[in-house]
Amino acid sequence: MLNQVEFEGYLTRSWEYREQRFLRLANHRPGENGKAFSDYVTVQVDPALDLGTRRVKIGQLVRVAGRIVGRDIVEPLRLVVSKSHAGVELPGELGKLIIRRPTVQILATQVKFLADAKRPKKARAVKDMKSETESEAPAAGVQSEPDPAELAETAT
Repeated sequence: MLNQVEFEGYLTRSWEYREQRFLRLANHRPGENGKAFSDYVTVQVDPALDLGTRRVKIGQLVRVAGRIVGRDIVEPLRLVVSKSHAGVELPGELGKLIIRRPTVQILATQVKFLADAKRPKKARAVKDMKSETESEAPAAGVQSEPDPAELAETAT
């Protein structure tokens, strides 16, 4: 069986947990009536990759290659419901119930920081030859509007 994936998206979050590096990428796709929708994916970076913190910038366009892995997240039901932003309150003991929530993520064996797509053409002329690089990142990240899903997460 083949398990390979390439995903390209804008970096919305980066963190470390138990000595593992994670990225959250958003891929924008056109929707109805000219509105754009975003698909989010969590990426676990292979520990063998050297991802310096200087290179990782929120809003940066990133391409990852790797494989899909699944795992269970163990957490209280109250936390799962609060992330849904449905405004549902659980009765006392039900909120303390611990559940296993299956999730899928990308285990990245390659990470590339891509050139900023919003730069003026004059500044891009030299960068076009180095548009995809693993050894150097562009000086400035992509400046995008805040994603509503990310704003909703921080509001709770």
